[in-house]
Order: sequence, then C-alpha cells, then structure tokens
Amino acid sequence: MLSAKVLGAVLVVVCGCLVACGTPGRSYTDTKLVETLEIEIMPNTSKMFVYRLRLPEDRIANGVKVERGGFQRGDVDRGGVPISSSTPKRLLENTGYVVERLGYCREGFLEIDSSVAPYNLWMKGECKEGATEEDKKKFGTKQTLAVTLSK
Repeated sequence: MLSAKVLGAVLVVVCGCLVACGTPGRSYTDTKLVETLEIEIMPNTSKMFVYRLRLPEDRIANGVKVERGGFQRGDVDRGGVPISSSTPKRLLENTGYVVERLGYCREGFLEIDSSVAPYNLWMKGECKEGATEEDKKKFGTKQTLAVTLSK
C-alpha cells in the first residue's frame, strides 16, 4: 500500500496537470480594455484580421496632476495591463479563442505581427483557410467587430 506522502505527492502532480492542461480561456477581460476584431476578406479569399485589446483614448491618464503649487507626478490607476514575459503568450491564446469562437478562423491562423504595451495589445494574423461565400455573407469584406464573448 502506498504511503500517505507518496499518495499526496501523486495527487498534487495530477491536480497540477489538470490545471496546466485546462482550457486557458481569455486573459485581460476584467480590465478596462476594449476588445475588437478588425477583419478583412481579401479578393484572393485570404482572411486577415487584427485582434486588439485597447484602452479608450479618453481613459488614458498621463500621470500629471495639476495641484496648488504646480505640477506633480502621481500614482494614477491607469487601467492598463501589467506587461510580463507571459503577456505575448496570453495575447496569442486570447486571439485564438476569439477568432475561433466568432467563427472567423475555423482551421487556425498564422501570426503575422503583434505588439504588447500596457494600453494597446494587438495581434495581426491570417486564417489558414480561405473565405467561403458563407464567410463573405457573414462578415462582409471589411469591418471591426466588438468582442462580447464571455470567458
């Protein structure tokens, strides 16, 4: 019979694997950032897109407060995303989740370019499959979609 320590260690490893292998969902949805998917179906049926998480211009604080006695820099709740080494990976996961759930890319996508900044994260990509007539009817040739998916 296995000892309690070995059984406990096995349980911890199994739980860790379940958490690590679970669906990542989306990150940054609890922030003040606005999610959009800019899509464009090209004449050659290529399906291009830019997934974007962006803080609206009117919400970006410059960190300068005017107070009696002059200007002072202060700690302001900027509402952006703290950037870390995992941010690009999380942006890629968000992008994949959104383009799949909206039905825009059914067979995955290729990342063309991306940028990560506290107030504006974006990823430009191209779907692996070409546009069908149904895609053209559903999405048109060019538009910006507000992303309103739940986690």
